[in-house]
Amino acid sequence: MDQHDELRLLQGACAASRTGAWSFRIGEDVVEWTPLLHELFAVPQGTDLTLESALSFYVGKSRVQIVEAVERCLSEGTSWNLDVQCRSATGHIFWARTIGEALLEDDRVVALQGAFQDITVERTASDERERAQAELSFVLRTMPDGFFLLDSDWRFSFVNSAAVQMLRRDPTELVGESIWDEFPEARDTVFEQTYRAVRETGVSNTLQAYFAPLEAWFHITAHPAQTGVAVHFRNITREVGEQRDLSLFRTAIDTMTTGAVMVEKGSGDIDTWHIIYANSAAVRLWRSNEKLLTGNTIGDMIGEAVCTPGLKRIDEVLASHEHCTFEARHLRFGRQEILDCVAVPLPDQGVSYSHAVVLMDDVTEQRRAQEERHRSERLALIGQMAGGVSHDFNNLLAVILGNIELLELTDDADEAKVLISEARDAVMRGKSLNDSLLAFAGKSKLTPQTADLGSFLQSVAPFIRRAIPSRIKLELEVDAGLPPVLIDVAMAESCLLNLAINAREAIEGTGTIRIRLNAIERAHSDGNDPQTWVCLSVQDTGCGIEAPLQVQVFEPFFTTRPVGQGSGLGLSRVRGYLEQIGGFVTLSSAVGHGTTVAMYFRVAPVDTREREATDQSVSLVLERRLKALVVDDTPAVARVVARLLTSLGCDTLIAANGKEAREILAREPGLNLLISDVVMPGESGLELAQSISHIYPHIRIALMSGYTQDKLQAGDKPHGTVFMAKPVSRTQLQAFVEAVQ
Repeated sequence: MDQHDELRLLQGACAASRTGAWSFRIGEDVVEWTPLLHELFAVPQGTDLTLESALSFYVGKSRVQIVEAVERCLSEGTSWNLDVQCRSATGHIFWARTIGEALLEDDRVVALQGAFQDITVERTASDERERAQAELSFVLRTMPDGFFLLDSDWRFSFVNSAAVQMLRRDPTELVGESIWDEFPEARDTVFEQTYRAVRETGVSNTLQAYFAPLEAWFHITAHPAQTGVAVHFRNITREVGEQRDLSLFRTAIDTMTTGAVMVEKGSGDIDTWHIIYANSAAVRLWRSNEKLLTGNTIGDMIGEAVCTPGLKRIDEVLASHEHCTFEARHLRFGRQEILDCVAVPLPDQGVSYSHAVVLMDDVTEQRRAQEERHRSERLALIGQMAGGVSHDFNNLLAVILGNIELLELTDDADEAKVLISEARDAVMRGKSLNDSLLAFAGKSKLTPQTADLGSFLQSVAPFIRRAIPSRIKLELEVDAGLPPVLIDVAMAESCLLNLAINAREAIEGTGTIRIRLNAIERAHSDGNDPQTWVCLSVQDTGCGIEAPLQVQVFEPFFTTRPVGQGSGLGLSRVRGYLEQIGGFVTLSSAVGHGTTVAMYFRVAPVDTREREATDQSVSLVLERRLKALVVDDTPAVARVVARLLTSLGCDTLIAANGKEAREILAREPGLNLLISDVVMPGESGLELAQSISHIYPHIRIALMSGYTQDKLQAGDKPHGTVFMAKPVSRTQLQAFVEAVQ
């Protein structure tokens, strides 16, 4: 290769490596550059350069370095090799490597020469690597998870702060030491197996294991590194404990008999919220399986079940961050089941909640047993009164029968009037006895009316006397001039008899029951201002009630009697009744000295007591003659009602059932009134009335029954229908007829 080729190759290499040359003749103060340097510094070729002008292109610290290097080379002949920062004539900053040496003649420096290379790309890459390494080092040192590096000899080469804390060792003790020497318990364990496998295979691996010396669980990820193995780990002892606790809790929830479902609150109505968990009991209670129940909505789960209160109210209560108790009734295998439920919101860290849990228990049998106990108590009360009531009815029937027979024998109008009045009074007393029996059997609703409690007590006294054995003395004390009160007579009779029965049961052997009625000035039990109350108290000389039980006795189904001898509903019904009519009840007792239960009745603001019906004959002048149809399956009753209507000026027809009634209606277009019994074979009076009211809307309808009016649901009766309680009097019929005129 000739010199020309060598020069060409050298020029190519310099261009590829961005390298140029320079020289400086000392005596002439001239600096010469190869073309690359003119390009780098943006100086046109042919420009005269001095040493000072050449050094002016170096900036900052680099200029100080190069000036010092040139001065040493000039004075001592020392060469240099520096990485410096320069600025071109156009202001472009770049990095360069400058190399210089001295040319000597007779041991004297006569010139300087050297090379100049653009290393901007190399230096930028190096800076980036250093910056990345610094950032990585910072992250590794400060991250909350542990990290350490093991070299090829299994020595610690780096340990971050978190690792120091978790390993409970000083970093100066670890760095440079073998992991197997510092932690010999890790040998022949899953830790060593994992680290060696990572180094041998070059594949990362993850494990979760317990390290006994540190009494901790660790989650570890090992990665292959250039010099060995990099280990990233964190202490998961708490998480493992929580998972174990959660697993145990889940097992407990799944095995308990109470149903539990967790729902996720949605943006819509509560019936659209999704169920995210259901335990086995909930699945069983709703006749489903976990896959079908989980993922469905509350609405899907409830289906046709009836919730009390409804879902809207449950949503409102949960929104106030309160738990809501409710009852769900649904059919299962053709049998109604009752679920006692409570919905509880699960609050987030904020003020809202995103989930709720619903707990439910099957109380079907419990409710059925409660109702049975309640029914047994009512039957027991009725049984205790049956003999006395039968005796009273026989006496009343004797009065009625005797007066009727005497009417046949007398011609004296005044005597006849007395006989009729006595017979009428006997009938009304029989009606009162019947109403009392219905009240005791729980078949009537509250019908508050203004009444005199003194008269009420005198009328109920015979019932109480029959319920109390002769060994117990009954005393009645009634103050005179008591104000009227608002009561439901039938319910008040039931409550008073309950208290008398309780007093009787509290007395073993002989004793006294004192019933006192008087007016008292005192505050309501809730602390209101004092006012006048009429107090009806029942005091016994029995065994008394222990202090801890005196509050519990008013709770439903709580009883001090042996199993099967009391439902525990007596005092709870007394309190419920008094609260409904604005009164209250108190109890005072001492063991061995007896008990006093006092019922406080609010004084009626207005005396609306009805005057007793007179025995004067009813006179009625009709503007037009009405035509009436009486429907009753008991012929004697139908004839009596028909005769009473005839006496009031009506043309009256009789039918024994709904079919006959329809036939008469079809051939008698002029009918104005229909009076029907409620309970009849086949079609009931209520069903007949509903049908007739649609076909013949002009006919005025009255229903009569021996049951109380609350047996008829208000929504089922045709509009304008009148109810008459049997026995129906002429006065009631007169009012009905007059209303049609």
